[in-house]
Amino acid sequence: MILNIGLIIISYLIGSVLFGVILSKVFKGVDIRDKDNPGGSGSIRQFGWTFGITVGILDALKGVLVAYMVQKFTTDSYTMILCAVAVVAGHSWPILFGFRGGGGLAPAFGISFFKFPIELLISVIPAILSLALYKHTSLPKYLPFVGPAPIMSTFALLSIFILVLSRYGFFPHALLIIAMGLTLIARGYGMYLRDKRKKMKMKDISQ
Repeated sequence: MILNIGLIIISYLIGSVLFGVILSKVFKGVDIRDKDNPGGSGSIRQFGWTFGITVGILDALKGVLVAYMVQKFTTDSYTMILCAVAVVAGHSWPILFGFRGGGGLAPAFGISFFKFPIELLISVIPAILSLALYKHTSLPKYLPFVGPAPIMSTFALLSIFILVLSRYGFFPHALLIIAMGLTLIARGYGMYLRDKRKKMKMKDISQ
């Protein structure tokens, strides 16, 4: 019991290490959070593909590390699920960086890469197709807080969920995907509300 709780706490702390913030401060002399989200996509927008991909890979490796750690030290399925949620939550609400983190997609895909590599590879196809759906439908109108990258990631996670469900059943593997997905949704909606409040505040100031 104590070991499992410790694994969950360590998973959260691992997730709390924001490479986007660390690398932007070390190599660019700024905190990327003052300009954008500290994940891979925000890093690409601010500092280019090489920097952004490096951040994305490092963030994904946090999920890989947690999945490996949990597999090595416990066989408890609930602990695996909670550790996966913890590393995503740590990235999104990092205690080491004032609870101002990123969306959590990279560590979620890191978990998926370690646990379901084949399913993750297959999910690339619907993810790419979803980009056309985003650009040529009214989807952005109804989901204004979701951009093209989250849409692609959502379709990828849905594809992974369906494939995992059909291959392994609901518990614990498909439930693992659901738990991470709900954490990502919570963070995404929170970011939308934060941006909306900022816009309203700026509008009030301008008036």
